[in-house]
Amino acid sequence: MKKPMKRFLLLIAGVLMLGFVTSCKEEGPHKDDIVKLSAVINSSATMPKSTSSAQGTGVFEYNKATMELKYNITYQNITPTSVNIHAANPAWQIGGIVFPLAEKPAGNQVQGSVKLNVEQQTQLITGMMYVNIPTDLYYYGEIRGQIIADKFEE
Repeated sequence: MKKPMKRFLLLIAGVLMLGFVTSCKEEGPHKDDIVKLSAVINSSATMPKSTSSAQGTGVFEYNKATMELKYNITYQNITPTSVNIHAANPAWQIGGIVFPLAEKPAGNQVQGSVKLNVEQQTQLITGMMYVNIPTDLYYYGEIRGQIIADKFEE
């Protein structure tokens, strides 16, 4: 191949490579100030095991700039003694209460917000926090749901 043709092909290859590199922007929930999370709350992950038919959902928004976690937790077929957020390491184990959200809540919904510190932020983002809803019958929790980040969609 002649030198001008080689140079031309190298130039085209370089332009294509530059196009590929610049089109690969880093995106995802770690880049946003607001991280959306959720929890499916039921008896499947409770320890000790519960056979309850109660269930619930949790919807969360975490603001990384203010370190505030907003929560909206709903549940049904249960009379809770409290609603709490726990943290466990590893995540599937029993962990201590990090945030007591409600004592003897009336109705079927708990909502509000809490401020996190750096350690709690790490626990939240890495999936170590969970919602736990105990009752008189199941002191350690009748239903439980791991708080996990929602899938990122472009």
